[in-house]
Amino acid sequence: MTTDPLLLTGEVDDATARLLRTVTAFDAADVAAASLLPGWTRGHVLTHLARNADGFVNLLTAARTGERIPMYASAAARAADIEAGAARPPAAQLDDLRRTADRFAEAVAAMPAEAWPCLLYTSD
Repeated sequence: MTTDPLLLTGEVDDATARLLRTVTAFDAADVAAASLLPGWTRGHVLTHLARNADGFVNLLTAARTGERIPMYASAAARAADIEAGAARPPAAQLDDLRRTADRFAEAVAAMPAEAWPCLLYTSD
């Protein structure tokens, strides 16, 4: 890795804050609206972002502990989780995004410098 990952945390925090501000203004129609991804609503995208944050927490935990923890249990579980969460109301989507963003930030803060350059597995 050629860049200190902690140098990017400000950018990630800023992007997360913009996302949360945007989703705060969403109503049910906004969540149900089509996204630019074929077959996905905005609710699918929001749920994907939250589950992706969970996945990165898994990878950061694996890097920190040395355990082999996949990003997702499986590709099928990832898809099922996204589908199951896509139709949730805006408040539930926002709460999920806030909670997962906080967990991700905590996982980044817990990473010792020596754990960043390690081999990780996105799935088993």
